[in-house]
Amino acid sequence: MGKLKLIAVLIIAMFTLMLGLAYTISACYNQLDQYSYEVVLNKPGVKFNIENLIKAGYKRSDNVYIKQSVDPRVNVIVSLVSLDELRLGFGKALSLRFQLKNEYLPARGYLGIFYVKNASTAITVHTVTEDGVTYVFSKINGGVNIVAIAFNYRGSLLEFEGKVLDYIVHKLKVSEENIEMSSLSEISVPIVNLKSIEWNTIVKGELKELIGNNVIEGLDMSDVEEISKIAKPGLAGWNSRVVYYNGSWIPYYETGSPMLLKCAPSTSSFTLIPASYERMPPETTVTVTPTATPKPLTTVVPPATTKPTPVPAPFGMLSSKTEHVEYGVSKETPSPLMKVVTIFIVGALLSVVAWFVVRRIV
Repeated sequence: MGKLKLIAVLIIAMFTLMLGLAYTISACYNQLDQYSYEVVLNKPGVKFNIENLIKAGYKRSDNVYIKQSVDPRVNVIVSLVSLDELRLGFGKALSLRFQLKNEYLPARGYLGIFYVKNASTAITVHTVTEDGVTYVFSKINGGVNIVAIAFNYRGSLLEFEGKVLDYIVHKLKVSEENIEMSSLSEISVPIVNLKSIEWNTIVKGELKELIGNNVIEGLDMSDVEEISKIAKPGLAGWNSRVVYYNGSWIPYYETGSPMLLKCAPSTSSFTLIPASYERMPPETTVTVTPTATPKPLTTVVPPATTKPTPVPAPFGMLSSKTEHVEYGVSKETPSPLMKVVTIFIVGALLSVVAWFVVRRIV
């Protein structure tokens, strides 16, 4: 009896822990990060002038600045991030995100393979596309093999299955019971090979251009070399973006006390960029203040006579002439402590239920 109770307690503890881990992992992951490289220029002494971004060819879209890189497949997205939230200092720092354009992202869809043993309708090998789904019919061992595939299908995998089965029933004049499903899955087909993109060259060239256009000051060529040398897709997003820490440029999760739970909300959408992007003032020069010497943030605003930078309409209202670059702005999220508390409150409640169930069984 004692052993059974001990096992029950261990199961409950593991259940609570797994719930917390699952919540954390799902909240910190976004699929676009694996096609992006992001760096936060939080090195002490680095200054930036946002007004010069427009002069450097960037276009403002809502709260970020966007420009095509030297590689037409990659966009550069510039924004501001809060160093306080990252525990890397005070004030704001410039963030550069190099992201694969939407049209080069892997094509996502559904694939199903079905087999009909005894079809009353004679069938020849052929391919037909109907209502967004492509069907390939072929004869195998006296029966009919059907491959159904659809990209950018608006519906769930279950809805796709139902649609295909219904089509086969009417096409071959068979009952659904005579249809065998060999496989059904979601697929992703790469459009470009990420290794064919010279991320190092793109990053180095963009940093040099920003320095040359007086957008960035205080960044040494050794920094440019180090930042570009480690550039690769996947080092992006809240946990994995590159930051300056203890004299080196490293992923944020390798720093001393990263706020790894402070992530953008998870999403099923494939077109969001997770980050703590702040609304950027159109014309500002800011000095980054290091953690070691917490001085007030220095802000210099040009005279009122300066012509304001034109701000486009919100993202959903961009004109047809503006390139549609999809990005996401994270909303205010609960503090890491609040998330942990919520996780374990839910886990505790479920554990109590599990405990009573175990006691009834024991």
